[in-house]
Amino acid sequence: MKECLRLITERRSITFFDPTREILDDLIREILEVSATAPSGYNLQPWEVIVVKDKDKKRILKEICYNQQKVEDASANIVLIANTRAGMEHVDKVLESWEELGYIKAEAKESLRTQIIKGWQDPQRAFRKAVRDTALFGMTVMIVARAYGLETHPMEGYDEERLKKFLNIEDHKVVPMIIAIGYKDPSKTLLPRAYRFKFEEFGKIT
Repeated sequence: MKECLRLITERRSITFFDPTREILDDLIREILEVSATAPSGYNLQPWEVIVVKDKDKKRILKEICYNQQKVEDASANIVLIANTRAGMEHVDKVLESWEELGYIKAEAKESLRTQIIKGWQDPQRAFRKAVRDTALFGMTVMIVARAYGLETHPMEGYDEERLKKFLNIEDHKVVPMIIAIGYKDPSKTLLPRAYRFKFEEFGKIT
């Protein structure tokens, strides 16, 4: 438990990465596969990622991200994509897995399929589901990265229209965030963590 709490509390949004250090593709793949154990409604996993590592592409991405230097200095940038059609596209694979593992009986599969798809037919509900679950995945990525000794920074500052054109992302998909990932610049010192609201300021127990 202490190790888990340490990783959560150690995670910081790093703005200065070491541009001389790269992350191996296999390590990025491992981090993302571990992170894919994040929860999602009906286990539909509506997230997709595009990892931008190429130096020339990072320069273009930096411009799209309003010239944030960390985009170019980070070892990679993980573009998180929320698929608003995941309910329809993933449901069969998910339910087949459930049946194989004994979660559901074969005769219950069709009615459950209908129920799941119905929940994704309204565009606003589909948007909320996809973005919510992709954000859960994103938070998991940042904690898992910390377990591997890496630093991250989630970003919302980018031109999404240009980004989608650059990476050929379909119109029905949304980009909730980009996560810069890499190693901290050893020459820089972190300031103390910024103020966090206390429970009494944001919550209550009834």
